[in-house]
Amino acid sequence: MTARNPALDWLRAAAILMVLATHFANQFTAGTELAKALSVGGRGVDLFFVLSGFLLGSQLFRESNATGTVDVRRFWIRRWLRTLPAYYAVLFATIFQLAATGKANLIDWRYLIFLQNYLEHRPFLGVTWSLCVEEHFYLVIGPAILLAARYPKSAWCFAAIVSALVGLHIAGYYRHRPDYHITETHILFEQCLAGVLLAWLAVNRPATWGRVKQFAGPLFGVSLVLVAVAAVNRTVWEWWLPDWGTGGWALVFVAWVLGAESITGRRVAILEFIASRAYALYLVHIEALVLARKLPLPPVGQLVAALALAFILAEILHRVVERPFNQLRDRWKPR
Repeated sequence: MTARNPALDWLRAAAILMVLATHFANQFTAGTELAKALSVGGRGVDLFFVLSGFLLGSQLFRESNATGTVDVRRFWIRRWLRTLPAYYAVLFATIFQLAATGKANLIDWRYLIFLQNYLEHRPFLGVTWSLCVEEHFYLVIGPAILLAARYPKSAWCFAAIVSALVGLHIAGYYRHRPDYHITETHILFEQCLAGVLLAWLAVNRPATWGRVKQFAGPLFGVSLVLVAVAAVNRTVWEWWLPDWGTGGWALVFVAWVLGAESITGRRVAILEFIASRAYALYLVHIEALVLARKLPLPPVGQLVAALALAFILAEILHRVVERPFNQLRDRWKPR
């Protein structure tokens, strides 16, 4: 659990490639069967949530077990140095662009404090709804594990609250859009939570964890079948089945994380590169699409240009903003 597993980088790369495939297909093949099938790639965001819950939960549970506490301040500083600088760099560049083009009326202060995932319509940086969920998750997970470490009985209180929220969701008390595109944190927390529970099992119940990993292969196979069925459901069957829902997709990607943890992954340079630029790609790929669509090129040329621009912009953002702040973050080592 303490050594870096390259297979988890495979998942991070897979998640951002799934998201890119969805958005690029919607731009260049909108309305086609291909675009409908590739829309399943949007669930790459769910994979990010599960993976984030697993990685951060593992870190915090190990710290709690080793020290009897959790340094929440250190955890928050590390998370914010990792995520906020690049986000605000892109946000302020976008705000400047809106003001310069006479669209200042679109600027919404809620983007400054990560509340745009509760907006019904996001006039810019629409993809950042998922970053809001992550930031809200960071605020809660550290203090929750700290309280559970200091006051073990509080874990039962958390379990009751979470069970009630999940029960209300299953019972249909949360409003859903017809296309199942849900952005609200109080619903999507289930996916982060699934990763945290998997981390708890791995860190605190190693014997059980070892037995569970014996089923990683079959579970991963079943998860791939479910993804394929979801793709067919959106094309051939025209939504004959309901979507797997937030909880269902959480379980699908729990199987992926379990599978990654069950193998000794080899380092793959291209996947490692994509994984290291995943956050920057996430922030800039829509802008790359918009720019490429304005070029006087045929659709195939625009597609290639969009991919190239996405990676160029991501590399600039990574080198100019992410890398310096990541080096600063490294000064705040977790215990």
